[in-house]
Amino acid sequence: MLELTLVVPQDARPPYLRIADGLRAAIQAGHVQPGERLPSSRRLADTLGVHRHTITAAMDELVAEGWLEAGERRAHRVCAVLPSTFFQPRPGAGTSPFRQKHEWQFVRQPAPVDCGPTPAQRHGFHYVFQSGTPDLRLFPYDELRSCLAEALRSKPDLQSGYGDPAGHEHFVERLELYLRQVRALGGRKIIVTHGTQEGVYLVAQLLLKPGHKVAVEALGYSGAWDAFQTAGADIVPVTVDAEGMNPDALEAVIRKQQIQLIYLTPHHQYPTTATLPPARRMRIYELASRHRIPIIEDDYDHEFHYRCQPIAPLASTDPCELVIYTSTLSKIMFPSIRIGFMAVPEPLYQPLVNLRAVITRQNSAFLQDAVARWMENGGFERHLRRMRRVYQERRDTLVDALTQAKSSGLPLNWAVPDGGMALWLDCGADADTVTQQAAAASVFVSPESLYRAGQTPGGQHLRLGFASQTPEEIRAGIARLAEAISTVHKSADKNRRGKSVA
Repeated sequence: MLELTLVVPQDARPPYLRIADGLRAAIQAGHVQPGERLPSSRRLADTLGVHRHTITAAMDELVAEGWLEAGERRAHRVCAVLPSTFFQPRPGAGTSPFRQKHEWQFVRQPAPVDCGPTPAQRHGFHYVFQSGTPDLRLFPYDELRSCLAEALRSKPDLQSGYGDPAGHEHFVERLELYLRQVRALGGRKIIVTHGTQEGVYLVAQLLLKPGHKVAVEALGYSGAWDAFQTAGADIVPVTVDAEGMNPDALEAVIRKQQIQLIYLTPHHQYPTTATLPPARRMRIYELASRHRIPIIEDDYDHEFHYRCQPIAPLASTDPCELVIYTSTLSKIMFPSIRIGFMAVPEPLYQPLVNLRAVITRQNSAFLQDAVARWMENGGFERHLRRMRRVYQERRDTLVDALTQAKSSGLPLNWAVPDGGMALWLDCGADADTVTQQAAAASVFVSPESLYRAGQTPGGQHLRLGFASQTPEEIRAGIARLAEAISTVHKSADKNRRGKSVA
């Protein structure tokens, strides 16, 4: 082909891209057919009044996209099969093989995870008693921003590349010191994770296989259950009472079937907030050691304890080295920071690090370094002390508001939690119905059914998170919740009277 008329768009893009657009449009319009040669780059350059290298760059772009093919020392040709016609039926070939959607076959079916309301959904509620959410309005973002700026200025070339999957050295050192001084945890290997959830998932992938059994609290954290079930394991619920997991019930479960792992939240049982007493801790540890069953200890909000010093973790006294300790900074800082950690026995360390490197490689070195600096300069502990006072005040406000609601005649019952960020309320009515009625009044609460193994409907309890709202918001929200509970009770009484008359 000697001549080719092109319409080149006139815009701010580089000339070679605009010429490539003109060539592509000419091919699509049929001005040059599949297999035909284009004019030489020299001729096109003369025609368009540009440098020959500009034409070459435009043609290279179309070669990369599959519109042109180039031969050595030969003019470019239009490809025999164009990108725009590749998925169309070939002449005489009948039905296109691309009409049928691929049928995906899943070897696993992860259950949907309930993460609570998103920020957009939260705006649909005036009062949000979301479980375990800190008050993000009170976090000292400027302090962390300053520490992050320092981290970015300090050896950025060393921190920008890949690092140790176990965690940034500076952060791990500060974390080891903190755990030894505050949680009585020493002599264990630290692995930084993207929150507690990743730690539980890593352990599940490392230790469990299809058919394995995991003993879990019958009322508990469904995110951990999902991790176990994704590994192919079955969860075996163990009775929970006012003091946490019942050791007698655990022993009965162990006698009936082979248990490969125990998962529990001994500090503030999730969701009931009960603290597992020392006698029960020792009994559960004795059962686990006698039957050689590892324990995952999920200590998700250790620092928030108000009545006295928190009981030391199971992992702090672990002569058999069977406790895998996992925790997070999300409750102290904010959920999206995604910094958690595991403190594990030596034999587990390298296998978990290797697995972690395969899955998510590492956390942000800059963010870990920034948090380490924040811990080092005292900002971390200042914030923690402040929030402990704030959350204790909010717990007391919630208890006072519930007491007033109970004095009006509502059959409410609860135990004042020694710590944590939530309260377990027996509302004396179907919790799922109360949740719906509360939502209609723009109040978000979480019903007992969300925490049952199997998430079966029913139950009379609500988990009320108090940390994320001011005392004024708590009082106003509980007033609306009390109205919702009263409405459900009146409806239930009316139904009962109707049945008795019938």
